[in-house]
Amino acid sequence: MYTIGKFLIDAIVLLFFVGMAGSVVVIVISFVEDFRELFGSDEGPVFHDEPTPAPQLNSQAFNYSAKRESLRHL
Repeated sequence: MYTIGKFLIDAIVLLFFVGMAGSVVVIVISFVEDFRELFGSDEGPVFHDEPTPAPQLNSQAFNYSAKRESLRHL
């Protein structure tokens, strides 16, 4: 019984330290990404899209076209 308990305790300790090592890796990666974001070395200049004006409606769009009418059956 002592041997089984000792094995389980050793397995739990091993899993604890593997989890700690994984957490350290995540913390280091997060620190590096946050450092890049904070000091801007990750990104280039920011270009914002300007809103496009509404299209102007001209009277030709509402004119009848025989060619356009003949293509409607396709």
